[in-house]
Amino acid sequence: MSAAELYAEANAAFVDEDFSRAIQLYSGAYSSDPSNPDYLLKRSVAFAKTREFEDSLADADAAQTILGSQPSAKAQLRRGIALFELGRFPQALEAFRLAKSATSDSASESKSIETWLEKTKLLVPTPSEAPSTQESKPVVPVIPPKVRHEWFQNDNFVTVSVFVKNVKPDTVEVQFTEAAISLTIKLPTGSDFSFDLDPLAHTIVPDQSKFAVLSTKIELKLKKKSEGLRWGVLEGADSSIVPQLMATEPSSTASTPSYPSSSKKRKDWSAIEKAVEEEKPEGEAALNALFQQIYKDANDDVRRAMIKSFTESNGTTLSTNWAEVGKGKVETKPPEGLEARKYEI
Repeated sequence: MSAAELYAEANAAFVDEDFSRAIQLYSGAYSSDPSNPDYLLKRSVAFAKTREFEDSLADADAAQTILGSQPSAKAQLRRGIALFELGRFPQALEAFRLAKSATSDSASESKSIETWLEKTKLLVPTPSEAPSTQESKPVVPVIPPKVRHEWFQNDNFVTVSVFVKNVKPDTVEVQFTEAAISLTIKLPTGSDFSFDLDPLAHTIVPDQSKFAVLSTKIELKLKKKSEGLRWGVLEGADSSIVPQLMATEPSSTASTPSYPSSSKKRKDWSAIEKAVEEEKPEGEAALNALFQQIYKDANDDVRRAMIKSFTESNGTTLSTNWAEVGKGKVETKPPEGLEARKYEI
């Protein structure tokens, strides 16, 4: 596809809040046409949505370089927001001032610049408010009483952000196993702060997982063992329908169970199990059981069609026709009487 086509698809993915896919498509557009700063600016916004503010800042800087020495309102606004979220408030304030000094062709953008500028001014002391002491205090990690964490995913990785500020990389230790992760921070007091996810909803590849220590957070990047599997939850049992379908693989040579018995006559336990029928599921349970049976008996094309249609349509479509589903993105089709609300950029 051309850069313009990739850019259009990226914007559609952004509106659908599929930010990981939008980032991939913006990257493809930029690779095809590296002279267009719009691709970088839109990718900067998408990175901000996934809280990858270092990447968002890098894209805004690169876009400003393409645009030249004159400050760009859009580029400086994106720089300011990324710097603000990274806790670098004086630099953010300077970026917002540059954005305000530039010409903006959008009233909403001008208002946004003014709002961010006033918000940042409150966090940057004036020279008269600056502390008079000459002694610098050591920067210590800020560990809130309840540590906040967020996560997002693409087909290959699950990224977990643990929001702890001012952590030195040499005080952080992360252990990855197939079913769990353990994060430990050594504090100046001599005690340890621990953050554990055990068990994870699905297995990962430890030696391909990694972490990064940033100014406002620690980012854990978990390599999925089953690529393409959409995690419904991060930790514990995942009861979402797609993992259920994925997990229902046809068994190979399954042997009939045999149990110890003093009887000389061998009993067919499988026949007995069939005779004792469980209560048939109803409602949603029956629907899930039907989907599992269809997936179990299907070929690879049908399985791909089921997973792709369900995930891309936000759970509103489940198709078994790969010839149709494979042609492009499956659109969201809400039930009659309801409306799919899109996020406005």
